[in-house]
Amino acid sequence: ALEKMAMERWPPIAILPLGTGNDLARIHGWGGGYSNESLIMILEQIAQSYVSLLDMWEMTVVKHSHHKKKQKVQDTKSFTNYLGVGADAQAALQVHRLRQSKPNLFFSRVANKAWYAVFGAEDAIKASCAEIPDEITLIADGVEVPLPADSQGIILLNIDAYSGGVPLWSHGIKSGTNLNEARPYNYYYSQQYSRSSGEMPRRSQSLDSLHLHPGGGLRSRTNTFERVDSADDLTQLENLQNDSDKLARITACDKPSSCQDGLLDIVSIRGTMHLGQIRVGLSNAELLCQCREATIHIKKKVSVQIDGEPWRQT
Repeated sequence: ALEKMAMERWPPIAILPLGTGNDLARIHGWGGGYSNESLIMILEQIAQSYVSLLDMWEMTVVKHSHHKKKQKVQDTKSFTNYLGVGADAQAALQVHRLRQSKPNLFFSRVANKAWYAVFGAEDAIKASCAEIPDEITLIADGVEVPLPADSQGIILLNIDAYSGGVPLWSHGIKSGTNLNEARPYNYYYSQQYSRSSGEMPRRSQSLDSLHLHPGGGLRSRTNTFERVDSADDLTQLENLQNDSDKLARITACDKPSSCQDGLLDIVSIRGTMHLGQIRVGLSNAELLCQCREATIHIKKKVSVQIDGEPWRQT
């Protein structure tokens, strides 16, 4: 709604966490859910809060015609939290369809999470996304990033909170890392966050297409806040002339997750059962890369979701 108002500058936005996961509210210190606290108390907290910045990403779906060699923009969506392709989106799509047909079954946050668990367990048995490495191709900053053979989905993160506060990036591991060397999982963040209001000022629009092979594909690019990169950073980027250097840079995964750095943090998961194991601390997401723009070529129908809004991409 704010995007359509064409404001010169967006006002700071405080978040009241009324949803199921409330991931954006969590990382900005507004908590994981509203429990009938006094609205007067919340307004007083807003008055004492500070403004924190937030990257906003845009995803454009483009359909390619190989015969006419034309591209047709099918849709454009914005997101602030994450974009998932594969197993996580498939479970979200099943929940979405049930919610539309039987809304009376979704009467509380606990019930909502239970349905996600049910459909997640069903997909874990079916392994409907086991062929994801053959069905999609990930291009990050212009170079192809290989997907693990056992991948059943990838998640592009703008914030390090997923599915109710799970920090996929900060507790993830790179391929080949000894699990004993991985940082321990802590469901509750060790850092105490101050309550803050997220600000999303309007920025210049820079759209990239999400290419679909031969049926379609996904591509998203950030519209980041104006920021000043150091001369060393710019020189380093200019000197990276071959794909192997670029691949080594983006797959280093050596930067902490931030919602205001103009980077997408991309991880791989091995299915919904793996996501459940990550949630309880029995496993870790696999870190793939960090990039300023990403393209996902889709060769077959797959489930996609952005910020919990799922659909079937054809």
